[in-house]
Amino acid sequence: MPAPPLRPPLPVWRHALGGALAAVAALVTMAATAWAALTLLGAGAVAPVTRLVPALMSLAAGGGITLDSAAGSTGAGGLGGLFGGDGGGGGLSLGLTGEVTLTPLTLSFLGTAVLATGFFRPLRRRARPTPAMLWARCGGALATAAVALPTCAVLARGTARLPENVKDRIGERAGSGRFGGGGGLASGLASVSFRTDVVTTAFLGFLGVTAVLAVGCLAARRTALPRPVALGGPRLKWHAVLSVLTGTAAVLCCAALAVAVLAGAAALTGRERAAEAAGVLLLAGPNLIAVLLTTGAGTSWEAGLRRVRPEGGGLAGMFGAGEQDGAGRDRSVDLGHWAGAGVPLWVVGLLLTLLLLLLAGYVAAARTPPRTARQDADSLLDRHADTALRMGVAVGAATFALPWLARGSLRIGVSLMGNEMGGLRAGLESSPRLSALTAFVVAALAAYGGSRLQGRRARRREGPAGASGTASRRRSLTPDPAP
Repeated sequence: MPAPPLRPPLPVWRHALGGALAAVAALVTMAATAWAALTLLGAGAVAPVTRLVPALMSLAAGGGITLDSAAGSTGAGGLGGLFGGDGGGGGLSLGLTGEVTLTPLTLSFLGTAVLATGFFRPLRRRARPTPAMLWARCGGALATAAVALPTCAVLARGTARLPENVKDRIGERAGSGRFGGGGGLASGLASVSFRTDVVTTAFLGFLGVTAVLAVGCLAARRTALPRPVALGGPRLKWHAVLSVLTGTAAVLCCAALAVAVLAGAAALTGRERAAEAAGVLLLAGPNLIAVLLTTGAGTSWEAGLRRVRPEGGGLAGMFGAGEQDGAGRDRSVDLGHWAGAGVPLWVVGLLLTLLLLLLAGYVAAARTPPRTARQDADSLLDRHADTALRMGVAVGAATFALPWLARGSLRIGVSLMGNEMGGLRAGLESSPRLSALTAFVVAALAAYGGSRLQGRRARRREGPAGASGTASRRRSLTPDPAP
């Protein structure tokens, strides 16, 4: 069947509008997903969801959240009486500060996927656009991001109420000291204000949108691009590898989303744990996948909860800084050596990484166009080694970047009259070490094996086809026997 005729290219203004709509669709998808996750987690009891959704979107763009409580005061009695605490408005000035650094990669993935689909999909089965049309399309997306991301960061501020267990813990720690006033301390920290760094969110978000469009020009399949881009050296060299790796990452993230949807469906039956699991996966499912895969490459991951103790004694005793009871000890877990199913997590990650990279090498070799005799003579490496080298470079760069994106931390500090009494630090920390080099070697070897396997299978397919073709040509040249 003849191929359907190509539709004419869109005018320049339609390309600019299309890029802007792609960016808007990405932001709307991120906002809807954040709202669903917060609803499942019951975050409305802590702060208005209309303020938490922009905060999560700012985190997904690379920003951070700063916590700061309005200064409260302790009541009379204990140490408060020494400073004029009479039960009225006087007493000790109490404050809380903190920072939240976390990238909910599910929101980042959905924003990336929707942006790339809305940007490149409409170019399919159209006449090849000019470079000016592609620049107009990029300009529409970048201009929308430059306006929407700072606006989102400005809206990501408000007041959050501390959970009751946190306030009770503060009251117990304060009351257990020798200074009294535990109830006043707890009431002074009843709420905390949060805000997002507008400049950091706008800059990193704009940089992320630029990276998505640049990588998409190299990895996008079944799309029409300007001739300098489509036939340029970077796309011809990196298209096969990047298209396979981005497709593999999309499949893994979609698998995490599918599990989140199943958990959300189970939550409809009244299972609270299922709702919490669905909310966590809707925010950080790809974070867990990144931890699993990079652990197999040698990245050290540690989940911990630590109490921040100021040097010396002083007011830290109000929180029992000197106590070493079981409830107050620091806790940490080395995820790489955690064996939930009897096998260390790094072994599972390594086996899964090898399998995925073997398949990626096979598919990348199949998508790589065959070389000519002249290209083989001019190249230093054969096609299998060339695919393996590029796969190793791409996977090594991703392994270097993922630990910085998947980690998260929460720091809370309590101060009394401007002096830090102590605090809490919790989060997921990583130490890449030489994991990028390890990932490069593992990816190159696995991709080389997958490329070799694809080449051997291709030769086996061509063998019978070539033999049957030769036989048919011989029969056509042989005269028919006499009847």
